Amino acid sequence: MTKKLFYFVLFLLISFQSAQSQQKNATTSIHLSDVEVNATSKKLYSEMGRILTIIEKSEISKSAVTSLDQLLDYVAGLDIRQRGVSGTQADISIRGGSFDQVLVLLNGVNITDPQTGHFNFDIPLNLSDVSRVEILQGSSARVLGPNAFSGAINIVTESKEKQALNAELTGGSFNTFGQSVSGNLGNDKLQTFASVSHKSSDGYMDFTDFEMSSAFIQSALATNNAGKFNLQLGAQLKDFGANSFYSLKYPNQYESTKTFMSSLNWSLTKGRFSYNAQAYWRQHHDRFELYRDSISTKPAWYKGHNYHLTDITGGKASASYNSKIGKTTIGLDLRNEHIFSNALGAGADTTAVPFETNKFFTKSYNRLIHNGLIDHSVSVGKWYLSLGLASTYSADFEFSNYGGLDIGYSITENAKIYASANSATRIPTFTDLFLVSSVQKGNAELKPEKSNTYEIGTKINQQQWKVNAAVFYRMGQNVIDWIKPNSAAVKYEASNLAEVNALGSDISLEYRPLDLFIKNVAVTYSYLQLDKTADGFDSKYALDYLKNKITLKLDHSIFSKLSASWNFGYFDRAGSYDANTNPASGSSAIITDYTPYFMLDGRILWTQKNYAIFADANNILNKKYADIGGIQQPSFNINIGVRLKL
Repeated sequence: MTKKLFYFVLFLLISFQSAQSQQKNATTSIHLSDVEVNATSKKLYSEMGRILTIIEKSEISKSAVTSLDQLLDYVAGLDIRQRGVSGTQADISIRGGSFDQVLVLLNGVNITDPQTGHFNFDIPLNLSDVSRVEILQGSSARVLGPNAFSGAINIVTESKEKQALNAELTGGSFNTFGQSVSGNLGNDKLQTFASVSHKSSDGYMDFTDFEMSSAFIQSALATNNAGKFNLQLGAQLKDFGANSFYSLKYPNQYESTKTFMSSLNWSLTKGRFSYNAQAYWRQHHDRFELYRDSISTKPAWYKGHNYHLTDITGGKASASYNSKIGKTTIGLDLRNEHIFSNALGAGADTTAVPFETNKFFTKSYNRLIHNGLIDHSVSVGKWYLSLGLASTYSADFEFSNYGGLDIGYSITENAKIYASANSATRIPTFTDLFLVSSVQKGNAELKPEKSNTYEIGTKINQQQWKVNAAVFYRMGQNVIDWIKPNSAAVKYEASNLAEVNALGSDISLEYRPLDLFIKNVAVTYSYLQLDKTADGFDSKYALDYLKNKITLKLDHSIFSKLSASWNFGYFDRAGSYDANTNPASGSSAIITDYTPYFMLDGRILWTQKNYAIFADANNILNKKYADIGGIQQPSFNINIGVRLKL
């Protein structure tokens, strides 16, 4: 099947190239712009020495997806391990790193959750609010901070429209319904975007129901002398059946989360100097029920639910100077992470649990993280060089120093090659340190993870076709994973593995015909190999990874305003999971290997000036598959919707 797919894609590319050569303007070329990760017009990382993947709003609107995790599932190098659907919960992995090793930003603001990476996608947005997604693969910690261990994802909501009012209604399988309203209002000086959304479903099997509500507002003010200001406020309420989310032994799990956030960004350019500052706050509430309240029969040992409240407050500032020898940037970042819990932390506490009756936290923990950086970049002729150092300090883990460099060379105006070498660190999450449950045990003695990553690649961007290719090698030390020491063990224990080294490559090819029935065709292939094997223990996360991933995306017109988009994927996962569903203490593990699977999704889209109607079909091949453990994902399902521009 893989060979047939390869020859089919090769045939398409050759056919399209032949058609291109017959176009009158086939020799026209465009400049390969220096696209950079940016949020609120602030550039965070240059693409001159790296590959940056950008998913634009036009592509989002054509894709047969309803949530951010679905959208990212077809990006090369990304592994989106879904527990539920429609954004209920998913773990993000970049190039074989764990879900705790990815930095997630919303308009440039760090919203990564210190309790666990499971909550990194608790973002108060509907997918229709997103204007683009920027994905930086590989370590970028020296510029973006220690959370960017294996990569970074920036979700951007900026809109070019000064006045607009939009609405979206969706409905589909499993009694799934969604509603959202968003609007823009402003002028050249002050621009405000706001949205509210709601989604609910009965679920595709028992205890997979959900209900989500979000509200978001963003205001940008541009002044003549005081610089630019950007304020964002957001809130999300999410309740969902968590069938077997953290263990197949407990199908009746349930979770309720509440996320609140705010931030204020400022930027100013004066002559050769530019200044940036940011203050932010994020609060996350989590109630986890191993046995759902609606379940009347619970074992005697189950004493009640887990309650967690994490508070993050942070501030960062940087200054840059442009001179004849390049751009020099220095930056400081302070981030305070605090948790109240009855399961995570240390000491004693009697703080009441918000939004609950007669419930109290019994533990707490606080850490203050200091981060400083210096970075310099310069372009000389066809060469580009960026290098820098960073240091992170916290009282519990002391100093961690890291840095690196990126080198790029422009072969032609539209073709570049690059090489990079970067180191990174990540301190453990609260769950890594403190969790004790019937199936997991944290470890307060964990050390920070460390890595050194080396990468070479090329970027070619012509008018009608684009190629990105990269080969990387990451050497990881003290990598944190949850393991079972032996087959008879009941609990997964957090542990620093000695070394986990990753060798991989990503390649993507895209072709955009000018006047053909086919509007866009793109194929990607990702390969990954970890050289640490799970001999003598079962790995829950670090050694479960996508070894081979192939995607094919095809956009084409049907007639007039009607078009279609198709996503085909092949996913071959290494690793295994414990398939034992018996919660009895002392029961032996049933280690089961993952099996490869194919996926096909499609969207039919009718577009008019003031409205669009779409129909999605997901898992068209009706495959039985799981991304995490034995948590089965939905069979064939459909979703229809309408977008109105009022």
